[in-house]
Amino acid sequence: MAPSDPRQIRNMLDGLIGQLEAITKRDPEQELQGIALGPLDAAITAAKEIIGPDNPVAASAADVISPDTVERGEPIRAVDALVLAQLLRDSITVPPIRIEQRDPYFRRGTEI
Repeated sequence: MAPSDPRQIRNMLDGLIGQLEAITKRDPEQELQGIALGPLDAAITAAKEIIGPDNPVAASAADVISPDTVERGEPIRAVDALVLAQLLRDSITVPPIRIEQRDPYFRRGTEI
């Protein structure tokens, strides 16, 4: 099951983006296939669940990778996957972190 925390999914996409940037730097036409498709599909699916199917970026993901593509083992260009991963990452909004002050002079739970 994919993580449902937006921060976890953004972290997952950050890792994917870093790997895809390294691959495309060496060869912009490099294709992803085989074992690389599973993690790519998992990251995209998790991101699509967070941003929702009505989001245009989520809808366009099927143009890059789909269950049929993965099942058939068709290669996907790394640069296409990179662009999609970056767009998905930027589409995920992360709620602000609440910081509690633990100073005895402040009330417990006071936001700063």
